[in-house]
Amino acid sequence: MFTGVSGLDAYQSQIDLISNNIANVGTYGFKGQRMTFADLFYQSQGFASGPTQTSGGINPQDLGLGVKTNSVDTNFAQGGLETTGINTDMAINGDGFFILNNLNGTGSPVYTRDGAFSINANGVLYDPGSGLAVQGYIAGANGTVNSSGTPTTITIPIGLADQATATGGSNAVKLGPPNDKQFDISFGGSLDSTQYTQQQNAPGTGLNKVLTTTIYDSLGNPHQATFVYVPAPPATDGPLPATMNDAAGNSHTLATRYKVEVYFSDGTQVNGAPATQAAPATVGYSFFDANGQFVNTSGTAAGTTVHAQGTPPSAAAGNLLDVTSWNGAALPPGSSNNAAVPDNIGLDLSNMSALSGTSTANVLAQDGYAAGILSNVSIGQDGTVTGAFTNGQQKTLAQIALATFQNEDGLHRLGGNTFSQTVSSGEAQVGAPTTGRLGAIISGSLEQSNVSLATEFTKMIVAQRAFEANSRGISTADQNLIDLINLRASEN
Repeated sequence: MFTGVSGLDAYQSQIDLISNNIANVGTYGFKGQRMTFADLFYQSQGFASGPTQTSGGINPQDLGLGVKTNSVDTNFAQGGLETTGINTDMAINGDGFFILNNLNGTGSPVYTRDGAFSINANGVLYDPGSGLAVQGYIAGANGTVNSSGTPTTITIPIGLADQATATGGSNAVKLGPPNDKQFDISFGGSLDSTQYTQQQNAPGTGLNKVLTTTIYDSLGNPHQATFVYVPAPPATDGPLPATMNDAAGNSHTLATRYKVEVYFSDGTQVNGAPATQAAPATVGYSFFDANGQFVNTSGTAAGTTVHAQGTPPSAAAGNLLDVTSWNGAALPPGSSNNAAVPDNIGLDLSNMSALSGTSTANVLAQDGYAAGILSNVSIGQDGTVTGAFTNGQQKTLAQIALATFQNEDGLHRLGGNTFSQTVSSGEAQVGAPTTGRLGAIISGSLEQSNVSLATEFTKMIVAQRAFEANSRGISTADQNLIDLINLRASEN
C-alpha cells in the first residue's frame, strides 16, 4: 500500500508541475519545467552468491518499495517572438537574462527573460510588474559606452535637452576623408565643365553654380549660407597653373579652375566685412585635372598655397570660411555678451568633380545643429539605446547588460518571471548583448512562453493514468487485506 502511496505523491507532483506549465502558456519569457523520477529503495529478499563447483551462483532478489521525484528541470529553449511595436519591449534571441535591481542598486540582482519594460516618470527603464530597474551601462558625454564596468540603473530622460553645436564648433564632429577629418562642411557632386569652356570663349557668359546650406552659430541659430562656384579660366582670372599637388603630395596637370564665393542674407560678416549677394566674400579656388577630378584648393588663382593632408583648413589654402561676426543673435539672459561667438569653418571640397553635363553639385553635410529635445529611443541588437532628438540628432545614451550562467538549471525561481543565482548556478557572467555566448536583443518584441500545449496535455494523460494505476494498486492491497480478515473469520 505504501508503495502505491509513493506513486500517488510522485505523480500528483507531476500533475501539479504540468498544470503550472499550462497555466503559464501565455506568460512572456516563461520557461517550462519537467519532472523526472527515480525508484525509491529496495528490500532484499535474497542475497547474491558467486559460482561454485556445484552451483552457477544466485542473483540478488531486490523488491522495490516505491518511487520518488528525482529532479525538477527547466527547459531554457528559445521561445517564439511576438512583435509588439513598443520600443521598450525587448526579447533576447539566444542566451542570457535581463538584469533587474533596486533603483539605487543596493539590492541583490534578479534575472528575467521577460522584457516587457517601460520608462517611469523619472526616466528610469524599469519592470512595471516588480518596480525594479533594468541594469546596463551609461554612455559618456561623447556617446561612448564602457561595457566592462559594473552595470547600473539605466535612465532615459525623455525631454532631455540637447545643447546646440555650432558649425565648426569645438563639439562638432569633424568631416572629411578618413585620414583628413579637418572640415565642417562637405561638398559633393559634379560641376558642369562646359560652363568653364563657355566662360573661356566668351567671358561673362559662363553660368555659375549656386549651392545653399544652413549653418549654425554658437547659440544654435540657423544662418543660410549661399556658396557660388564661378568658372575662372585664364581669360578672366589670369594664367592657370600647369600642375598642382593634391593633398597627398602627388602632382597633377590642371585643366579647369573655379572661384568659390559665399554670401549671407542676414548681415553675417566674412573676413571682417558683410558677405552679401552684391558683394560676396571669396573663400578660394578649386582646381581640377583633365579627367574632371578634384586636385586641390588654394587661396589664390595662381595656386600659391594648397591644402596638405592632415593640416587645418586655412585662408591661404582656400578652404576656410572665416566668420568674423554673425548677424547679432542675442545670447540667453545673463550671458556676458549679446552676440554669437565668431567661428572658423573648414570646407571639404575634395568630393567635387568637373565633368561635362548637367551640374549635380550639392552640400553633402555640415556638423552643426540647433538645440533639441529627446523625443524617442531605439534599441539595437547589441543593446545600444539611441536617443532621437527633435533637432534630427541621434546620440547613444546607454547599453543594456545581459547575464548568463554556467549552470542555468541551478537558478532559483522567485516568481514574477524572475530568477536568482545560487551556488549551483554559479556567479553571473555579465556583458553586452551579442558578445561571447550572449544573444541579441530584439526591440519591439517579447519572447513567448516555450510551453507546448500538445506536449503538456500528452504528459498530463500519462501522469493521470499513472496516478490511477497506483491508486488501483492500493485498492488491490486493500482487497487482499479484506480477504485475509475474512479468511481468519471463517476459521472461527
